[in-house]
Amino acid sequence: MQEIETRRWSYPQLGHITGDIAAAALSASLVTPAVAIIDRSLVEQAAFNQPILRGLRRHAIGALRRLGLFLCSKPLALVWAMYGATYSVANVADTIGHKLELAAAGTVTFASTMLANVPLALWKDMSFAQAYGTGNGPDAKITTNIPQSPVPLNKTMARAAAAIFLVRDGVTIFGSFTLAPHLSEAIPDSWATHPHAKPIITQLTVPVLTQLVATPLHLLALDMYTRQYRIPFVDRVKHSQKYVVSSTLLRGVRIIPAFGIGCLANMELRSAFHAKLS
Repeated sequence: MQEIETRRWSYPQLGHITGDIAAAALSASLVTPAVAIIDRSLVEQAAFNQPILRGLRRHAIGALRRLGLFLCSKPLALVWAMYGATYSVANVADTIGHKLELAAAGTVTFASTMLANVPLALWKDMSFAQAYGTGNGPDAKITTNIPQSPVPLNKTMARAAAAIFLVRDGVTIFGSFTLAPHLSEAIPDSWATHPHAKPIITQLTVPVLTQLVATPLHLLALDMYTRQYRIPFVDRVKHSQKYVVSSTLLRGVRIIPAFGIGCLANMELRSAFHAKLS
């Protein structure tokens, strides 16, 4: 009996880590379809001046009509991999940090989440920009004024776009995984009597508000990637921010499933799995 108890104590968090990964996979599956459709529509709006509502409607209807093809598509897989990995690393880092009683557990979780999210987010953003923002993707025929020959990759511009995407992701992840939980503790008890009310309030508002900073950066990075030629920086900023209001609203809506509902579902599923798999 003593040997069994010792073995259990040697691996007390194994069940928790299994639950962390399962919760992350299910949460990513929940939010991925909506995020993939919104991200594609945003890229096409920035690149081709396509009305955002038209793009959303067209891609949503297309996904429903060809559901099997949509669920097996590369864009969906990229988005799922990004959020699945982000949630998984955030969960596992938090579990290990608390198990080891690290004083800087929150910082470790944020840094680990950034390391997981950033390369996958850059891969996803560059893939979406290349597929849907250059006139060479599967829907190139809808924009006849876009040249059909490939645009040579300007490595300097691509690196600059990647750096801006990096800052954008840092703002979003910090607001979603660090600032939102921290601010939930500052809400007075009189404002939220239900035990889950505080994290729900901050998780549904703080990540959305980060888009006031993240969206202008996102639009500038997209412009630098899709228009890889010399333009005065002031003109580039003016052009890229043409749809900043509508894009901020839409990215705010996008953040609700990705880092609002997705994070809340991840938290609830994780707690349930921890209880069952301890």
